[in-house]
Amino acid sequence: MKKLNQYPVTEYNKFPQNYYFLSIVKEIINIASLDKSEKIILDYGCGKKIFSKYLPNKKILNYDINPLFSEIKNYKNHNFDLVIFNHVLMYLTPQRINKLLTEIKKKNPKCEIILSLSRQNLISKIAMILSFNFKAHEKTKSSYSEQIEQLNNKTKIIRKKLGIFGITDIFYCKFK
Repeated sequence: MKKLNQYPVTEYNKFPQNYYFLSIVKEIINIASLDKSEKIILDYGCGKKIFSKYLPNKKILNYDINPLFSEIKNYKNHNFDLVIFNHVLMYLTPQRINKLLTEIKKKNPKCEIILSLSRQNLISKIAMILSFNFKAHEKTKSSYSEQIEQLNNKTKIIRKKLGIFGITDIFYCKFK
């Protein structure tokens, strides 16, 4: 059984990280017009359910490996049109990312994917120090380039927003 603290949880109220993380949330909503969408959204790795707070009138399935945060036990038992991976894929191996995308495509080939990827670059390291968040990427299992490779293997990028604070890229994708 996995430890509940195996994966970090984003603190959206903690200064100064809140400016960074809330900017990403707003960009994810904007890039896919989620505020205007009627799609059923799976927030995979939902943590503290930030998208339910910012999109209160939308159908959002909050799934997290940590049962303290998850509202559903198994995302495979639910129907959804769009999946959000907000700073989640880096905690999965490339093989697990591939398997996960394959499972989602099998369930719904028309499913759309929105994800934010940390560049894990020098600017990220400086930001970790300045924000006193020294363990930010401690449990990372895949690099930015490995995540992009898996994304490119399975999906077509429709829209992207690159370089949020020079640290994060957001991609809106559909399966090939």
